[in-house]
Amino acid sequence: MKHMRPACSQCAYWVAEASGNPPITGHCHRYPPGVYVNSQTGVVVQKFPTTDHLHWCGEWQGDDQELVKAAHRALLKRAVAPV
Repeated sequence: MKHMRPACSQCAYWVAEASGNPPITGHCHRYPPGVYVNSQTGVVVQKFPTTDHLHWCGEWQGDDQELVKAAHRALLKRAVAPV
């Protein structure tokens, strides 16, 4: 049986942009941000990949265990965060 891959918006590593309801784009925080240099200005920036909420990636291989662990860590982090 072929598994349906979850969309980015369902991933524990995806952070929606503030605009839009529901959010259409967001940023993948699975890995550290990439470092980019603007060749015209020389400005160095760090960016997480921007993705559409319906995109998906190859990280998910039909085993939800890693995503469940990440979601659990995110919930625990929010539970202990100061208000």
